[in-house]
Amino acid sequence: MNTDNQKRILILTAQFGAGHISAARAIKDDILEKDSNCEIIIENFIDASIPMINKPMVKFYENNTKYTPGFYNYYYYLKKSFDSRHDIAHKMYTPKLSKYILQTKPDLIISTFPLAAACVYNFKVKNPDIHLPSITVITDVVDSLEWTFPSTDMYFVPSSEIKNRFVQKGMNPDSIKVTGVPINKAFYCDKKESSPNKYRLLLVGGGRGLFDIDEDCMHWIDDFISNHSDKIEVTIVTGSNEKLYDNLKSKKPLSNIKVLGFVNDMFNLIKEHDLLLTKPGGATLFEAIHSQTPVIVRLPKLGQEIENAKFIIDKGIGLLYNDCDDLKEIFMKIASGDFNSNIDFMQYNIKDLKNSIHADKIGEYALELINNKS
Repeated sequence: MNTDNQKRILILTAQFGAGHISAARAIKDDILEKDSNCEIIIENFIDASIPMINKPMVKFYENNTKYTPGFYNYYYYLKKSFDSRHDIAHKMYTPKLSKYILQTKPDLIISTFPLAAACVYNFKVKNPDIHLPSITVITDVVDSLEWTFPSTDMYFVPSSEIKNRFVQKGMNPDSIKVTGVPINKAFYCDKKESSPNKYRLLLVGGGRGLFDIDEDCMHWIDDFISNHSDKIEVTIVTGSNEKLYDNLKSKKPLSNIKVLGFVNDMFNLIKEHDLLLTKPGGATLFEAIHSQTPVIVRLPKLGQEIENAKFIIDKGIGLLYNDCDDLKEIFMKIASGDFNSNIDFMQYNIKDLKNSIHADKIGEYALELINNKS
């Protein structure tokens, strides 16, 4: 849609979890690496349409996932098998977002959130004379129909299994590219440096510092490693959870675990550790994969995280636990040396998985689509 030689790419994203925005930034970086002449705009699709409802919607999402996961899952699994074109939830965003698209005049739109992809579909249906290619980036290991629309030209999917499932549902295999969830290349690691007979564990609760284990369990780990410091080393990153940081550093301090607050070098931390104890978010999972760090996650309650957890097991790249007692058993296995074969197994599977995804071609695919459509 631009008349000059510079290509303008609009990436639509959302603030519902950090993964959609981090994927958008990773895509921008990879495209600019391939063609520095591109102009790339990252925009929260709600801010571009009805900005006043962004904060309430994000708050609603956070409370819904935290306090009423059953309700969230009902809607999630309904959308998973429901033809996305019949979902009217995105209708209120489309009119003003369409005006924004007309003003921005992009040569390509990339969506990292399903509702944004739905709005792009509506725009293309109502403006058939405008030649505008679009890409949808699926940010969890899911095959939900909420992501799919007939006018979408290309999909970036997390794994070959997801591609196969979409093809089974009738989609064109040539339009589906297996890229993994796009992440910052700072997480990429070709060779993992390990400490002989000593495992370094990193405990992360996401940017908000919301962990799947409570403080009592953290104190059990602290007491346990006091007797096994030659076998286990643990670091906790509390993120923006200042209350937890204060508790673990001052009020009831941990003696043997290193406690960090909000960090800007998570990529270094993950690469420096042998195991990642975390939540099964899509972006986090692929950060671990690219840094060759097996994951330990609690059996999740939310739809997309349940799918991500299944992927962890199916690919043999991590372990799931049910509760703190389960986690204690894992720590005891690590301390006894019984875990050595497990980590070798998971490391091998991660390397194998990395070879099946083409994250390095994200920018290439996007530019190819622009050039083919121009």
